[in-house]
Amino acid sequence: MDRMPKLIIIAVITAVVIVGAIAISDVFKDKEPTLRAEVIEVQHGNTVVLDIGMDDLKGLGAEIGDDILVKTDDDANLFLLSPNAKYKAVPIYGGYITDESGKITLGYSTCNHVTLDFKVGDVLTLSREGRNPNVDKLPNYLNGHTDNPDDYDDMVKFANIREVSGGDLSSDLLYRSASPWNVGNRSLITDEFYRELGIESLICLNMDEEEVAEYAEKMPDAYASGLYRESKVSCQLCHAAVHSYPDEIGFLIDSLLEAKGKTGIFCSYGKDRTGFYCAVIEGLAGARYDEIVTDFMTSFCNCYNIEEGSEEYEIISEYYPKRVLYLYDHTELIEHPEKVDWNNIEFEKFDPEEVFTKYLVEYVGIDADKVEKVKEKLTGGI
Repeated sequence: MDRMPKLIIIAVITAVVIVGAIAISDVFKDKEPTLRAEVIEVQHGNTVVLDIGMDDLKGLGAEIGDDILVKTDDDANLFLLSPNAKYKAVPIYGGYITDESGKITLGYSTCNHVTLDFKVGDVLTLSREGRNPNVDKLPNYLNGHTDNPDDYDDMVKFANIREVSGGDLSSDLLYRSASPWNVGNRSLITDEFYRELGIESLICLNMDEEEVAEYAEKMPDAYASGLYRESKVSCQLCHAAVHSYPDEIGFLIDSLLEAKGKTGIFCSYGKDRTGFYCAVIEGLAGARYDEIVTDFMTSFCNCYNIEEGSEEYEIISEYYPKRVLYLYDHTELIEHPEKVDWNNIEFEKFDPEEVFTKYLVEYVGIDADKVEKVKEKLTGGI
């Protein structure tokens, strides 16, 4: 073979190799680096601890507010690298990753009844999937609330207290608020409101009998403590995922029927557990869907100084109350809300009285006659 054709063949082969190398390089350049981690502890079934720390995640180029893809051999899910340990996920029922004790913890927000399919020794693969689209749109919510009354426009917002209303609900019957016992300055203000309103009974959603007794002993002069000593307080430590615990919703129904006179209902800050129990109450009294969503969001506006109608307001409205209300209407999804493809769900307004009645009777298992008695009490029938 002549020397010139040999040179041409060599040049062609070299060019192919170079182009191929560049193409392969571009493929790998676009791929996010990955990190392997082992599960070293399972906490309560719904939270797992990994053998890596925040510095390892930062080695991926990950920052607070990024979405992290977590893969197993059988599954893959997005988890938010949480802005802080308290606000573990922006969309409710979303996955979160946080650094609580020098090790990375992984779980699902407000899914305390969900058991993760992980066991000690499982190996997970983590990679950065970009920044969560909602993190930068929720400044007030992610900054959290304070116990300083000077940070709020008025004491009504600070105590998150107001009359429960909507539909045909009787006036001056129920009031919702923050706790009169266990949230610092808020409790002192709330307790004074209870005294001024002449509250006669209390439904406590955030403490059991033993803990309430301890607070009543530590705060003997509190108006709420006096009601406790008179056996006018019903109490149970309820979960945030209120729709998933039939015994707890049963406690609410029984407490409503047993309560005498003007009644206060509260959890810690009067927004999550109180919000969804009041949603059920309002729905049974005939409140419209929009009324219930607006009332729920009022508590968030009060607590976090969120402006009604803002982008932040609309995001939280869609990702929190509307998702939970959707589960009341689709009880087949309640056990695993973390598996719902929320991005493709269309939220349709429904008749709250019809949906909550069906939920209580068919899902919770409460006798239909008892539900009707609660409706009558709420609307002035008894």
